[in-house]
Amino acid sequence: MKSFFYFSQTIFILLLLRSSLDPILDLTRVGGIGFGAIINFILVLCVCNLILKNNMLVSKSIIKIWSPFIVIGLLSISISPDKISSLRSFFTVITYFSWFLIPFYYVKKEAEVKVLIKLIIYSSIIPFVFAGVEFIFPAGSTGNDGFRVFGSFSHPNIFAFYLVLISSICFFTFKSTLIAFDVKFIKHAKIIFMFCIICLLATKTRSAWIALVIVFLVYGLLIERRYIVYLILLTFIAFLIPSIQERILDIFSGNSIDILEEGGKLNSYAWRNVVWSAAWGYIMEKPFFGHGYNSFSYYFLEFFPLESDTSFDAHNTYVQIAFDMGFFGVIAYLFLFSMILARMIKYFKVDKKGGAIIIGLVISYLVVGYSDNLLFYLSYNWYFWFFIGIFFVYSQFNCQSTNLDKEDV
Repeated sequence: MKSFFYFSQTIFILLLLRSSLDPILDLTRVGGIGFGAIINFILVLCVCNLILKNNMLVSKSIIKIWSPFIVIGLLSISISPDKISSLRSFFTVITYFSWFLIPFYYVKKEAEVKVLIKLIIYSSIIPFVFAGVEFIFPAGSTGNDGFRVFGSFSHPNIFAFYLVLISSICFFTFKSTLIAFDVKFIKHAKIIFMFCIICLLATKTRSAWIALVIVFLVYGLLIERRYIVYLILLTFIAFLIPSIQERILDIFSGNSIDILEEGGKLNSYAWRNVVWSAAWGYIMEKPFFGHGYNSFSYYFLEFFPLESDTSFDAHNTYVQIAFDMGFFGVIAYLFLFSMILARMIKYFKVDKKGGAIIIGLVISYLVVGYSDNLLFYLSYNWYFWFFIGIFFVYSQFNCQSTNLDKEDV
């Protein structure tokens, strides 16, 4: 295991603690830049070191599926109205790629997969401590939408998607037929799973609720149909909780733009639809490579007259990419996920239960991208891409019968 831990301390400490660092990193920001940027740079340096120490060995399939999105992103930066901001923002995508690549140098056997999954799951302990404090002292987490838990993250939405990921991985540890976790750890994972569900409901993030439903729905459709019944029953029970009922019913009010003339306000989904429609003209001005990565907020006040002084992102991954990187960027993004899904489907053939959960997680990421800025949730994406990278690599050692690529080995 010596090679497994070679130059690993920094990477694994980052993996274990990144979910807890937002409160500290926010205090270090000056002019939008803080210690978080330094951590990102350290991560990329660590990955470069791994590549050099392994004689420039890089996974061909990983490069193949990521390179279109990265290349188009770099091209879009060259036409950005704010190249420094655009480059700084796109560097976070490079960190996602780095986390996806890291398992290539570590994962060879089941034992290594177990270690990495345990690190991801145990990264949730400190955020749960933060959430516990919020439950005890709710005033600091109460705003216009009532009480919303955000744990150690900067926003309830980011915490919510992190919880979807952790709960899905915990569920994977219960169900995988290929990777056998020890009984003690499974007990820990079940406790963490329950905390995830409680906190996820308390975030009041509807799109994250949908994401978790998709994970279990895919699992139910592919493996155990009784989970579909469980989903129906739990949805009914959850709807009886007043705060959840209020969040769901809010979707059906404030949908017409005419309400603005009466002094009312649009609900969040209706507001987003207006934003997407307003952005379409700008998208069609530069349909191929867009206006430059992360330029949506730069132009926001020009094309959206309902706001006078505050810029927003698209709250839609596909609209954001189309605006920033053009339709070539959208195609490259979908190509990346199509290759990932293809590999996970092959993994599904040797681990049906575990594979179904991973497929559900990837599908939920794609679906929820319709209404959220998932690409900008850095800490969540670190864990998501690392987890997907683990099984993208591990599958090549366990799916020989499916004729997977062998050029990575």
